[in-house]
Amino acid sequence: MYPLSSDGYSQKPPSLKPEEIGINIMYELLLTFHSYLRWVVTILALVVVLKAILGIVNKTEFGNSDSKLGLFFMISCDIQLLIGLLLYVWFSPITTSAFGDFGAAMKNPEQRFWAVEHITGMLIAWLLVHIGRSRSKKGTDLARHKSSLIFYTLSIAIILASIPWATRPLLH
Repeated sequence: MYPLSSDGYSQKPPSLKPEEIGINIMYELLLTFHSYLRWVVTILALVVVLKAILGIVNKTEFGNSDSKLGLFFMISCDIQLLIGLLLYVWFSPITTSAFGDFGAAMKNPEQRFWAVEHITGMLIAWLLVHIGRSRSKKGTDLARHKSSLIFYTLSIAIILASIPWATRPLLH
């Protein structure tokens, strides 16, 4: 059903060009996948941090499962970043609008968050995940657990701080 105009009659929705319809569909698909994948990233982050803590406390070997979990965490972050960059550069109407007038976007808290703060935080977190993964490949078992703990904890803290929890439904 179409929305009602001020005179009470049904008004037609604005006409969209076929390429705009495709962009809108792609935007919704990517945004939904990006939103659900954050839970995979968050859960894997919590698991790798917990495993690192247990490895340090129990003085256990940095085993194959520790390495694989770190790898899966890194891969999930890589996929999340790729989807986020697609949204950021091509599909998000918020960032597309912000790029049109960046000065005005900086005065708008929502546009500034999406155009600058979110992407900056996530890029820093992504970099920390890669540093943590690289550093957890060398050294003693204790050093490898400590590297995982430090870098993965910093990354998940930044990720959690960069997710707009108050403006997003729990599972959106």
